[in-house]
Amino acid sequence: MKAKHALIVLVLGLCVDFVGALFKIQHWAGGSGLLIAGTVLKVAGALLLLYKLLTHPKVREFLNW
Repeated sequence: MKAKHALIVLVLGLCVDFVGALFKIQHWAGGSGLLIAGTVLKVAGALLLLYKLLTHPKVREFLNW
């Protein structure tokens, strides 16, 4: 997996979360489900990005350790 895939999942989670918030504000059906799905996608994207960062061979240089 490349880092861009993790970023795509993270951005997709942000978009779904935004739409879910709009649904909740407008009192439309499905807003809670969209908020949960967006939160799950954001967490998954952040964890994938963190994993990709920490498994990179030059992470010690990047973090100045």
